[in-house]
Amino acid sequence: MLSGIYAGTAFFLHQSLRSDQQICKCSMQKFISFCIAVLVLIAFGSSASSAIGAPSTAGEDDVAAFYTGKTVRIIVGYPPGGGYDAYSRVIGRHLGKHIRGNPTVVVDNMAGAGSIVAANHMFNVAPKDGTSIGNISGPIILEQLFGNSAVRFDMARFRYLAVPIPETYLLLVHRRMGVTKFEQLLSANQKQVTIGGVPNNTIEHAAVIIRDVMGANVKVVSGYKGTSDIRLAMESGEIDGFFNTWTSARIAALELINNGEWLILAQLTDAGLPDLPKNNIPTIAAISRTEEQRQLLRLGISAPSAFAKLYLMPPDVDEKRAQAMESAFTETFRDSDFLKDAEKAKIEIRPLPGMKTASLVTQVLQTPADLKIKLKNILHKS
Repeated sequence: MLSGIYAGTAFFLHQSLRSDQQICKCSMQKFISFCIAVLVLIAFGSSASSAIGAPSTAGEDDVAAFYTGKTVRIIVGYPPGGGYDAYSRVIGRHLGKHIRGNPTVVVDNMAGAGSIVAANHMFNVAPKDGTSIGNISGPIILEQLFGNSAVRFDMARFRYLAVPIPETYLLLVHRRMGVTKFEQLLSANQKQVTIGGVPNNTIEHAAVIIRDVMGANVKVVSGYKGTSDIRLAMESGEIDGFFNTWTSARIAALELINNGEWLILAQLTDAGLPDLPKNNIPTIAAISRTEEQRQLLRLGISAPSAFAKLYLMPPDVDEKRAQAMESAFTETFRDSDFLKDAEKAKIEIRPLPGMKTASLVTQVLQTPADLKIKLKNILHKS
């Protein structure tokens, strides 16, 4: 368009110069000056419009400048050797190249209270400059709902980045107990099964719910820091079983499951998992006998497990840096090298973005009061 204006103006000027016999010299000079001024204005307008129309990279440049030479820490709320740690180690190896400025990424462990210790740290102590990422357990949202005095955070205020995969919990028992079906746990004649638990975590919540809501003949042994400790206790005979996510069990115990040393008695989800080693493992609908049991199993186990392996930043982090970090997670999950590394580590990737994660968190925080009270009375008996 501008080239047409230039051409038209030049043609008009040329024609005007040819008719100089009809225009006085003074008028001609004024006219030439006017045409030159028009061309200058057109050129200036073209440059200005180009500058206005071009996408700004100032924000991106600021983010890159900040992260250049920095170290980003992923703080895992569980000990080394478990599923959370495994995911963060693989993610940490690839995340840095997708963050503007390419900072160094390191993984630290801060175990305690089912990741409440790490969540408190992220909310109150961790730097809010964008260099600290928390990897905590989504189900600790229930402890906030119940008013646990150990909670020093508000799940509504964290800045959510991603969840690598929604979780489904399985009930795993050692074959030495001779229990092969979930229904056997509901029999008064069945020998009591000892289940290991991690405080303030679905690993323990699930065991308490099947005991107190469904009447399963199980004893819950609490106090373990993570699944790596529980696995050792199970192999030594200290306990007989535990609840664990399929993603975590695939990483740490797939061979034990495949060879029949460990048995899967139930999967705590509405829709059965398609890739379990055996078919017809009962779901929530199959093991629950009443609607109330189904609701409590869903709220206490399956709903918060949808965002179990949370990656987040503290409140009040600069939004440009938070957006850049969320984009870095998204790009990492699409990275072919990362996906190959994930496959080798036997970790599955079906990610949820930050916005979807925040929506799921909000839904759980809005749990009806009557259901919240019932579940609190079950999980927090004095």
